[in-house]
Amino acid sequence: MKSYPTANPILVIDDEASILMLLERILSRNGYAVDTAANGEEGIRKIENNEYSLILTDIEMSGISGDQVLDYLRNTIKKSTPVVGMSGTPWLLDQSDFDAVLPKPYHMKELLDLVSQLTEK
Repeated sequence: MKSYPTANPILVIDDEASILMLLERILSRNGYAVDTAANGEEGIRKIENNEYSLILTDIEMSGISGDQVLDYLRNTIKKSTPVVGMSGTPWLLDQSDFDAVLPKPYHMKELLDLVSQLTEK
C-alpha cells in the first residue's frame, strides 16, 4: 500500500455518516491522518481550532453548505488551505473557487490521486 504522509491531518466534512466513515477508512489506510466533521458547522469549528493539509467537503449539506465552508476559509488566515468540493452535481461548480471538484460517484483511486496531488509540498 502506498503511503501519502502529510504534516497535518485532512479534514473530511460530509453529512452522510456512511460516506464520512468510508473516506476516513480509505484515507487512513493510505497513510493519512484524518479528522472528520458531520456537518458544515462542525467543520468550521474544527477549522478554527486546527491546521489541515487539505479539506474535503460535501457541497450540499443542510445548515452550512460546502460552499459556505469554502467562503469562510477563504476569508480567514487559513485561506491557502486547499479545498476539494465533492458533489453529485459537479456541473454546477464549474466556476467555483474550489481547488478541485470531485464528482460523485468517484473511484477511490481518483480520490487518492487528487489528495496526493494537493498535499504534496
